[in-house]
Amino acid sequence: MDWFAAGTPMIATRAVHFTATAVTAGSVIFGVLIATPVLQHHTPAATSFRSRARWGIWAGLVVAMISGAMWLLLQAASMSGMPLHEALTGEVLSTVVNETQFGEVTTIRAGLAICLAASLAYERAAATRWLGLAVAIGLAGSLAWTGHAGSTIGASGYLHLTADALHAMAAAAWIGGLVSLIIFLATAQIRENMSLVRDAIERFSTMGIVSVATIVLSGGVNAAILVGSLRGFVGTEYGRVLLLKLAIFAVMLAFAAINRFHLTPQLATIASNQSSIALRRLIRNSAIEATLGLGIFIIVGVLGTLHPAVHLIDLATPW
Repeated sequence: MDWFAAGTPMIATRAVHFTATAVTAGSVIFGVLIATPVLQHHTPAATSFRSRARWGIWAGLVVAMISGAMWLLLQAASMSGMPLHEALTGEVLSTVVNETQFGEVTTIRAGLAICLAASLAYERAAATRWLGLAVAIGLAGSLAWTGHAGSTIGASGYLHLTADALHAMAAAAWIGGLVSLIIFLATAQIRENMSLVRDAIERFSTMGIVSVATIVLSGGVNAAILVGSLRGFVGTEYGRVLLLKLAIFAVMLAFAAINRFHLTPQLATIASNQSSIALRRLIRNSAIEATLGLGIFIIVGVLGTLHPAVHLIDLATPW
């Protein structure tokens, strides 16, 4: 596929940025909506988890900011038609930042990242944590304006942006949240109390169900706009790459179902040996889910560099 030869830096940068953004936002969501209520009466466990999770959030945010800056530079080179080293001038960068939608969105997202960093620095106040949650969700949702949805015009453009923003936020909550779930389950003070583990998993499962439903519905809208037909799926590179994404998503759902309906009930067993085995398998399966999620973000990085299938298929031609 020629996009590996021509667009590897852009694909890699987009994939890293999507992954880092999702991990950052998902970790904040997990911390506020799941870890805080579960651990509110367990101070030692809460302190241990937060100290470990905080490093992951900060690392994700730093990587997101660095990859976002690299994305801007690559986009400037692409828009100007110049080699990267020639595009790195004040004039070119100023034009991209101030006179293009991508530049404006990048500036707004950089502001959101700075606001999130400030809220993380003062997260002990409840109001600051909720502000950080709102900013993190906004940081994930604003990715919609950096892709194909941002260039869709008319009434369908508003629908596309809404669907894509919801898609990004739901993916961050589920896939990004898996990282914090693994940290939560691996924290020694928490592993010793199976009631905390069950409570967290049940809350995460509920959030996962809502996220998956949102991903499916918003993904259907996106596919209708960008693919448009069965022929668009099988007859274009964009459609075939999207089918690969859907296949990975289906495998993720299978692991999530095993965790929810097979392993989680075993945590309530009286036999400590059986519950310990179930917990180890939950951590393993969650790690596999997160790895598959990384594969999805790589594919999303590719899809953003390809022409949508609907632009390449004559929909008036019978199948």
